[in-house]
Amino acid sequence: MLLALKKVYTVTKKQERPRIWLYELICEAAGFKPGDELFIASDQSNQQITIKNVPIGSADDKVHVSSRKNETSGKLRPIVDTAKESYRSIIDIKQKIEISVYRDGAESMVVVQPLKFQMFEKEIMVRPNDERITTFTICSGAGYVSAAFQDTGYFSSVGAVELEEDSAAVYNFNFPSTFLFNGNLLDCSTVAKADVAIVTLPCNEFSSLGNAEGGVFNNLSLAATDLIRATQCRTIFFENVPSFYKTDAYLSMKELLKNDFLYWQEENIEALDFGSIARRNRTYAVAFRHREDFLNFQFPKPPKNIRRKKLREYLDGKNVQHAWKPLEKWMKSFSEKVEKGNSWKDRSLTKTFVDRDATEIQCIPKRYTGQSASSTYLLSEDKQSFRFFSIDEIRRILSVPDWFEYPDYIGKIRQYEMIGQSVDCRIIKSIANTLATMWYKVKCIGGGDDCSIQVRNEIHDTAITLEKSGQFGFIF
Repeated sequence: MLLALKKVYTVTKKQERPRIWLYELICEAAGFKPGDELFIASDQSNQQITIKNVPIGSADDKVHVSSRKNETSGKLRPIVDTAKESYRSIIDIKQKIEISVYRDGAESMVVVQPLKFQMFEKEIMVRPNDERITTFTICSGAGYVSAAFQDTGYFSSVGAVELEEDSAAVYNFNFPSTFLFNGNLLDCSTVAKADVAIVTLPCNEFSSLGNAEGGVFNNLSLAATDLIRATQCRTIFFENVPSFYKTDAYLSMKELLKNDFLYWQEENIEALDFGSIARRNRTYAVAFRHREDFLNFQFPKPPKNIRRKKLREYLDGKNVQHAWKPLEKWMKSFSEKVEKGNSWKDRSLTKTFVDRDATEIQCIPKRYTGQSASSTYLLSEDKQSFRFFSIDEIRRILSVPDWFEYPDYIGKIRQYEMIGQSVDCRIIKSIANTLATMWYKVKCIGGGDDCSIQVRNEIHDTAITLEKSGQFGFIF
């Protein structure tokens, strides 16, 4: 059977007995449907509880899949809720457990066992052969970066790690055949072997729009570094806000990885310069294990004569209904804030309300629906009302792949939050294409793996990075 999903959570109780609660994400990954009969077997010697949708010879219990109505879609989603005193010999209340989902066609198996975490030893999975370059994403969010890589046609996602359950569900919905770990990075002990490790750590602590704590209270660098190494990747790709790259979190990761990844390039890119109408200033970094990769890669440069589309080209058709809000009410609230003499008094509204001919809008943030002056909204033709951009409009603005979708059980506000935390996919695709070109040059034009053995076996004393000025620097 193929491992499809892992999730870590803390055991709760039901009538003072240990409770196995299989969330919707777990059941859907296993292919369980409401009403299905499941068979449960406890194995004390191996300290695991097995749940299958086909009879087990040693089965000591049966349970039926129940359901819970989703408030957004109105549809029933499968859940399993079972509690027995006999489970206590294997799992206990308030204990962290690991749930693993395995699939083989119509047959599914869920294994529940106490969490066994070893910091420096990981289970490494080798996914089925795929001729494309494979990616494993750490802190994947809903999967926008992974989708942009895959949309080039050169890359294939083999797995991801994500803490938020609904974001993990979106990822699983769009990448159903890949491995997914849903839980804290610190609890992850399984990764898929990949060519490229994509690292998109949460940016809220480093962003000027977030809490700007700089990762002091949530430093995931050691855990992320451990997972990167475990993937045995050839290249690491980082995406984050510019201030992240000055933090101890990033610098410590760089220090911890420099013995394996000697060569680094970093580049600050404004999406506006690549034809997007939405500002999104991000810094990207690529780390290379091999010198020939480093020498054959360079970040894409913005086109010299860019023609930026007008906003109207991204808007929904006239048949789509939208909710308009009175502009006068918003302006009154804004004026009251200005009168208080706070930071709002210096805020320009030039890009806050725009018409259909606009060629530049502000960055679309996670809190887009909060009606902030730092966001951009569409003015009505009579300039008396405004509205939010729809999810479909934002997808077009950020060049999200057409095949990437939200499941119908994800609420509208969360959809806005997820896409507000995402990326401008045209930038990711541009970088992914240059990485694929690098791969082709080294592996094909350069003569394949044999021609680079000498370079790979060289001993290097000092790691180097290519600065923005084009000069080489050293990582000490």
